[in-house]
Amino acid sequence: MDTTMTTADELWAAVETFDAEAAEVAIARLLWDVPLSGAVTGVVLPFLREVGDRWEAGTLSVAHEHFVTDMLRRTLSALTAVPPQQVLDDASAPSPVVLLACPPGERHDLVLLCVALMLRERGVRARFLGADTPIPAILAAARVTGADAVVLAATRPTAFTAHASSLRRLAQDCALYAAGRGADDQAVAEIGAVPLPDDPVRAVVFLVGALTKITDSW
Repeated sequence: MDTTMTTADELWAAVETFDAEAAEVAIARLLWDVPLSGAVTGVVLPFLREVGDRWEAGTLSVAHEHFVTDMLRRTLSALTAVPPQQVLDDASAPSPVVLLACPPGERHDLVLLCVALMLRERGVRARFLGADTPIPAILAAARVTGADAVVLAATRPTAFTAHASSLRRLAQDCALYAAGRGADDQAVAEIGAVPLPDDPVRAVVFLVGALTKITDSW
């Protein structure tokens, strides 16, 4: 018997009936004894894609989407509370700092949270601010943390371009990356950012490569 498929079916049955306890048990089973990167790429991201597909098909209501989002946020937040082994082994070792946030009005931050988790797994000091973060707060956090890079994600180009002047100044101080459907060519050029690949895993590989060049120059 394919126990993974059975557990996945149990997860969706729990989602459809808003059974939070059963849903959390099912997602925990799917994530059990799976490396962080495998959990994100093999479970969380496919689940998010299916949530979107079902919502577009009309088989998942807005209430269901909110239910799933809240459940996944709790699950991912629990993962972020556990320091990666690389950090535990040598907390004093120098490593790049990356600030991740969604601009004002952008509330879809779960994929960005997955990116933060995968960066942390690779020894990057990811500072995740989450959804709907005011631009002054992003600028202040980048300054206080000494961020080597800032990653902003949004589903609408205007989430970037509405703050173009502030973001251009930020891009002069540290590397600025833009992600999500809103990061089209025009928006990216207007704020002086570097676009990230659409796929979160490829985005992490791209970022780690760019950050390696920064650390090599220290």
